[in-house]
Amino acid sequence: MLQKERRIPRADFTHILSSGRRFNSPRLLLYVANITENKAKNNTRVAFSVSKKVCSKATDRNKYRRQGYSVIESNLNRINDGFLLFFSFKKSSVPVSYKVLESEIVGLLSDSGVLI
Repeated sequence: MLQKERRIPRADFTHILSSGRRFNSPRLLLYVANITENKAKNNTRVAFSVSKKVCSKATDRNKYRRQGYSVIESNLNRINDGFLLFFSFKKSSVPVSYKVLESEIVGLLSDSGVLI
């Protein structure tokens, strides 16, 4: 799990969804917005959302969320600073392996220009 200062507070979700750029992959949707606060300019913040429509069981939703945070944590040194990254799993998501999820997340990050 990412450190608390690396996760997005719930209050910032509306800012990301309204002013963020959107990128798609087959199973994920990524919103990217710039951090507006000066104090947190050095940290990129990340959040994952898995709807009940994607997985009805909370254990499965938590598994997807934990795997997503794990991918971000392993690639944290390659991510530029000053961004809010909000990942949302699509309804068409079927159970996938960690490697497939990792390739989609890294692909979205490179498409959005967040990776170094």
